Amino acid sequence: MQQNENLNNQEHKVPGGQKAPQGEWRQQEVPGMQKTLVIQNGGAQKLRKPINPVLRDNTPYFLGMAAIYSICFAIAFYRNFVGITFPLITAATLVVCGLFLKKSKILWKKPNWWYVGGCLLLGISTFLTTNLFVIFFNTVGILLLITVFMLRQAYYGNNWNFGQYLVNLLFLYLNMIPELASPFIHLANYLQKYKRAEKKNKNRNFIFIGILIGLPMVAVVITLLSSADQIFSRVVGEICYKLFSQVIFSPNVFLVVLLILLGFFGIYSFLSALTLNNMPEWEERGAKKNPVIAITFLSMITAVYVVFCAIQLIFLFTGGLLLPEGYTYAEYAHQGFFQLLFVCIFNLVLVLFCLAIFEENKILKTMLLLCSGCTYIMIASSIFRMVLYISTYHLSFLRLLVLWFLGMLSVLMAGVIITVLKPKFDLFRYCMMVVTIFYVTFSFCKPDAIVAEYNFAKMGQEISFHDLEYLTRLSMDAAPVWSRYQFPHKNCNRQNTYVKEYDYYVYEGNWFYGTDDARYSKVQCCKRCLLNYRLHMILEKTKDMDARTFHCSKYLAKKAAKKYFSSY
Repeated sequence: MQQNENLNNQEHKVPGGQKAPQGEWRQQEVPGMQKTLVIQNGGAQKLRKPINPVLRDNTPYFLGMAAIYSICFAIAFYRNFVGITFPLITAATLVVCGLFLKKSKILWKKPNWWYVGGCLLLGISTFLTTNLFVIFFNTVGILLLITVFMLRQAYYGNNWNFGQYLVNLLFLYLNMIPELASPFIHLANYLQKYKRAEKKNKNRNFIFIGILIGLPMVAVVITLLSSADQIFSRVVGEICYKLFSQVIFSPNVFLVVLLILLGFFGIYSFLSALTLNNMPEWEERGAKKNPVIAITFLSMITAVYVVFCAIQLIFLFTGGLLLPEGYTYAEYAHQGFFQLLFVCIFNLVLVLFCLAIFEENKILKTMLLLCSGCTYIMIASSIFRMVLYISTYHLSFLRLLVLWFLGMLSVLMAGVIITVLKPKFDLFRYCMMVVTIFYVTFSFCKPDAIVAEYNFAKMGQEISFHDLEYLTRLSMDAAPVWSRYQFPHKNCNRQNTYVKEYDYYVYEGNWFYGTDDARYSKVQCCKRCLLNYRLHMILEKTKDMDARTFHCSKYLAKKAAKKYFSSY
């Protein structure tokens, strides 16, 4: 332990007072650290972080691995972003990272295993839902978890705080940009190091020169022969047309090539950026600011919070009747919700800022704890307001998302309070675990299905057309819920197009007109036509689903649609 503390110093004398000769360098690897001890110029010791040579020393291995991964990447995502291949390519990415760690002789640390589990769960969740919001943040979450996992593996033992982790994550992503050239650099170095015999090199050069001379000659000969014979001209023309239209300039070929390049350079530049071993040094921290500054402005803000929280406790939580004129209770609850949500997030950032910038102080800790307590009252007020609003105006995806976020925010604030009381607490790891657990739970619960279940349980057959239209515009996750209900035809305009097989009327085959237009009001007021149309569209979108594009949520929606029409 004492040795590591000494090594953390940026510069100190050689033990025993001996001095190294001028200009002489001596290097020593420091176990468990990504640093090299360098002795230079009169015995001064400095810590340097050398570039990890694993990619440079194993260039064929990693280039081949990146090429195989890129092909798998293209197969997984070619016109199919959310199929069964998504969790498979997630697992493949983790395998590539594991092989990199093995080649680098970096042992997998047990505390980091849960990052791998979170990635796999998010990959499976994407296979189970068609909600675009969830799919997008599943993808972002997987990339973030993999990045944090690899950082913690490659830089094990660095006690970074919350802000330093965020800076290092951004720094790693920025390093990936220049590392896009690393495959070419490593390949060039490898060929230079292991070049073939001089004779073979000469033959290769001669072959290359012969190709350059032969290409224009072939073009001239083909042009002359094409003008001499019409059949030959037609055959060559067809070959050239197919080559350019169906191969070189084909949208499908372009997409495949784009995916291959994205997979290859994405994984290689990520691993290459990790080998740079150039994360910013955080050992030397400047003196923190006088806490009186923070105590002063926190006292002002907290005084306002105390008054506000007292009003919440007296009027809102007790069902007070002193509402602003012209407001219903639900409207009053909804009116200030988003402002409260913003203040809660602001308080979280404010407390973290004070902990990072100002010196420890008992009065400051008391003010931060009081601010955190007021934040909890605001969170409770926000939840109460939203629940009250939902009870009157029913549930939507956004309202459910907000309730979930408030629940997560309350747990995050608990970590902040622990940090106030115990500054050495690993807040970043805590926040990562809380966000991962909350988000994985949210992504697996199929929020669109929950929204549909709640609204149909409240309204049933009396649901309005506009509410039904909103529910049927949700993702296919909700289809098994609303497909259980059947409605009679009502106010259908018989002059519109009738789809006999699926029993619905539609104006010119399109349902996506404004509902306020009188020309479409009759057909758009029929809830049965709306359901039948949406379920018909589900059958159309899922009819080409195969083993590669198979998706669980789409399959369940397709099954529900077939059951709906078979019950006629």
